[in-house]
Amino acid sequence: MVKKKEEENSFEYSYRRIGEIVDELESSIEEKSLEEIISAYQEGLTLLKICREKLEEAELKIEKINSQF
Repeated sequence: MVKKKEEENSFEYSYRRIGEIVDELESSIEEKSLEEIISAYQEGLTLLKICREKLEEAELKIEKINSQF
């Protein structure tokens, strides 16, 4: 259970899931209710936040590595 939660909070999972959400909405938005669209949008924003945080962490690590040389 903990491993699944860690995977869901990974950059790779979040980035992939954002792509899936976009694909789903692009291909079948006419078939979705307003609530489903809003829910997908909200999930996308949450995943985007995770991606941004992971990228910021990576940037800090790279800056730290570069400062050593």
